[in-house]
Amino acid sequence: MDIQTLKINLARKILDSNKPSVLEKVEEILKSEGSEDWWYELPVEIQEAIQDGLKQAESGNLLTHEQVVHEARTKYGF
Repeated sequence: MDIQTLKINLARKILDSNKPSVLEKVEEILKSEGSEDWWYELPVEIQEAIQDGLKQAESGNLLTHEQVVHEARTKYGF
């Protein structure tokens, strides 16, 4: 079956369906396929936090793994 025939068959099935759950699932699939970049699905606050972290890393403002573990143990008593 070629792609055009498959599209027509799917369109017919969608048009014939009266089940909201089926139509909602099809819509979810199509939305997720159309989403080329997950970055824009992230909340703005998360995007900004990631960008801030990247800027800090570029400027050399980093902590080693050991430093993070030490701070966590000190702060939370691990």
